[in-house]
Amino acid sequence: MLMFCEVTNPRQLWDAHWESLNNDIEAMARRECDDLAITLSEDVLKDRALYEIDQVLIRNGHRLGDFPTLPKSNYVPSIHGGNRLVQVELAYDLHSLTIDADNAKDRLNDD
Repeated sequence: MLMFCEVTNPRQLWDAHWESLNNDIEAMARRECDDLAITLSEDVLKDRALYEIDQVLIRNGHRLGDFPTLPKSNYVPSIHGGNRLVQVELAYDLHSLTIDADNAKDRLNDD
């Protein structure tokens, strides 16, 4: 759609449909790590989905950067892909960790 349909609001399209990629992204991670128990956090799923979209765009003469309203991917396959231990370590939930950190910060002394 991004390549051929002149989408007026790519971010709205992403926000409405990124979750439909979840099963495929987790299946790819499970195959790469040969571990059917791998589950990825929402942030990792989004990052990997954006990476995969960028790869399709690159093969067709575009880039994710051509759509400035879309988030950018930080996924690096040479670092993440194929290593089950790295996948497990990166499968934490950043949102809940941020909430925990904010709550802990409120309990710190003023010093």
